Amino acid sequence: MPNLSKYEMNDNFITTTIKSGLISIIGYFLLSSSSGLAQQTNNPQKLSDVQEIVAVVNDSPISLYDLKQRVLLFIISSGSRNLSPQEQQYMNQQALQNLIDDKLKTQEAEKYKTVISKEEQEQSFASYAQQMRVTPQQLEQQLNQAGIRKESMLLQVEASLAWDQVVGGLLMPQVSISDEEIYSILDRMKNNKGQQEYHPLEIFLLVSDNEKREETRTAANRIVEQLRKKASFQVMARQFSQSTTSAVGGDLGWLMKSQLSQEITTALSSMEQGEISDPIETEDGFYILQLAGKRQILTASETDTRVELQHLFFEVSDKAETEELNALEKIVTEAAAKIENCENLEEQGKDLGAKETGSLGNLAISDLPKKLHKTLLELEIGHATGPIKEDNGYRVFVVCDRKAPVIRMPDYDSVESSLSQQRVGLIARRHLRDLRRDAIIDYK
Repeated sequence: MPNLSKYEMNDNFITTTIKSGLISIIGYFLLSSSSGLAQQTNNPQKLSDVQEIVAVVNDSPISLYDLKQRVLLFIISSGSRNLSPQEQQYMNQQALQNLIDDKLKTQEAEKYKTVISKEEQEQSFASYAQQMRVTPQQLEQQLNQAGIRKESMLLQVEASLAWDQVVGGLLMPQVSISDEEIYSILDRMKNNKGQQEYHPLEIFLLVSDNEKREETRTAANRIVEQLRKKASFQVMARQFSQSTTSAVGGDLGWLMKSQLSQEITTALSSMEQGEISDPIETEDGFYILQLAGKRQILTASETDTRVELQHLFFEVSDKAETEELNALEKIVTEAAAKIENCENLEEQGKDLGAKETGSLGNLAISDLPKKLHKTLLELEIGHATGPIKEDNGYRVFVVCDRKAPVIRMPDYDSVESSLSQQRVGLIARRHLRDLRRDAIIDYK
């Protein structure tokens, strides 16, 4: 996660103009190296921002304050630092569209008396923090430093969870998977043993109005630019994707070619692990993919080995000179060599000078960067990797457990679940598109 203490937000953050029935949102950010948004944290909610309405969705208002908060969430998710005027405009347009979609999702959920508990919101917030490799407390602190109230993110989380309930309760019953389809998939897996299957992540941008197709294409290209500048795909998917997979960072799981469209298969077949695709245009919208892995069907691979991973992060100033970086790398190398078990690793991290420690959970080695594969396969359990350079410091990974891969044929229920999720995802996108078309949206 970037350090956003360097952002300063102009009071004239957003102005809106109406032209030819379409809204044009022009935003301006000042990026300063000497001051930041800390002053916004002390005064996070200006009365004028709360009272100024930028849009009304079926009689439900969106305030200027809501829009400011969502744009800042987009910036923190994309890792953007120096925004061009075009990127600024895109951020504002996308933020407003997402706020509108959240209103539509929440309104649809209210029809069915959906209630999202505080506990559910906090669990989702914790999941988001884990994807950003920080604790929930650290994420809240960094949000505050950036001038973002935790409640603003929880509102977004609530809309996502409410929509999940609509999808599960209203749309899922519309999905019918026959026995014939399921046994056909199982037979194909047996017959295709040894052939390639893919593990893609997706960001999907819905096109509900063909007149706005070019705007969506531009938005997709902007997202690809940010992803190729090393923004987290999973975090970007949570913020920007309009697919039901956004809640899990765009993760589609392992899929055979026969389960994917021709456009998606063509793109994945030429991609390397970790690579980001160009936007892929379909009738419904645009896909952006990242290839998390590829393997042979029903064939064990060394990289299918699963590991329990912890991590420690050692921070250095972004103004550090080469000598300081080399000194820190030496210190981290020596500190990592002292780790011999995973017991009380957080305390060990503090003693060694790590700024952050935490669990990454149980992962397949194939889900991790390729450069780590050999190291993690050979590393003794309880020991740490050498330091891995990141933008503002060094990170080490500790293997706390490792299990060899076991190849099992998927059962009936897992195949049915996978097919159902794919089909309900398509229905959900089209349902949201219909809600947009039927909504009364008044831009102020």
